[in-house]
Amino acid sequence: MRLRSMLPLLAAPLAGCAGTATTEAAGDRAAAARETDCVWTRQITDWDALDDRNLIVYEGRRPYKVELARTCVGLDFATLIGFYDRGGDARICGFGMDRVVVDRLIPEGCSITAVDELTDEQAADLKVRAEQQKALARPKSRR
Repeated sequence: MRLRSMLPLLAAPLAGCAGTATTEAAGDRAAAARETDCVWTRQITDWDALDDRNLIVYEGRRPYKVELARTCVGLDFATLIGFYDRGGDARICGFGMDRVVVDRLIPEGCSITAVDELTDEQAADLKVRAEQQKALARPKSRR
C-alpha cells in the first residue's frame, strides 16, 4: 500500500526531466546546425573516400570533411557517388537529412552527420592517416 502512494511522488520528478531532455535535444540540434559547414553541390569537383564512413569533398579547390551517420559499405571502393540534397537548397550540410549515394546495383544512401571545412594541410594529414589505417588493416602475406 505504501508503494502505491509513493509512485506519484516518483513520477513527478521524472516527468519534469523528460521536458528538459527534449529541450536540450532541440538545443543540441540547433547548435549543430550553427556549427556545421555546407558545400554547394553544383560546385563539387572531386572527392576522396578515407574509409566507409568519412570522405573529403572538394568544392573547387577547398576541401571539406564529410562524416556519415553509419558505415556506407563500399564507399572507399566506389568510383561514382552522388549527393542527395533533401532540403532543396542545393547544399549538403551536417543536418537536414542530406545523403551520399553510392552507385552500385542497388544504390545505398548514407546520411551525412557533419561537414567541416579543412585546410589543405588538414586534408593531406587525414589522407595520410587513412592510408596508414588501411595498411594496418591489411593481412600480412605469409612467405
